[in-house]
Amino acid sequence: MGEVRAILGVWSADGSTRHDLEMRVDTGASYSQLPSDMLVDLGWAPNLPPRYADLADGTRAMVELGEVKIQYKDYVLSRIFIFGENGCPKLLGSETLQGLGMGVDPVNHRLISVAAYR
Repeated sequence: MGEVRAILGVWSADGSTRHDLEMRVDTGASYSQLPSDMLVDLGWAPNLPPRYADLADGTRAMVELGEVKIQYKDYVLSRIFIFGENGCPKLLGSETLQGLGMGVDPVNHRLISVAAYR
């Protein structure tokens, strides 16, 4: 399919600043992921129970999770993020995509708006 990247705004916990980050879209990842040190520097802390996650290499690891305020274009909302190890890839996962109402256009390597189902 090729790599799809997107710019996502990540707000500080106090709402005073937003940092725009280029993230790799990973539709196989349940949750989005950013390095813990980056999230902590923005004032976020894991606030959800840790859980196991199956990694791409087939191993399983306990991960810390927390809600983080994000922005994509005009959409501002909170989503669940994995507080990854320092230096980990910045991933935009399927739960965030679904919350934003976005999908992947694999031909043009970009995000597109998708219809909601109920």
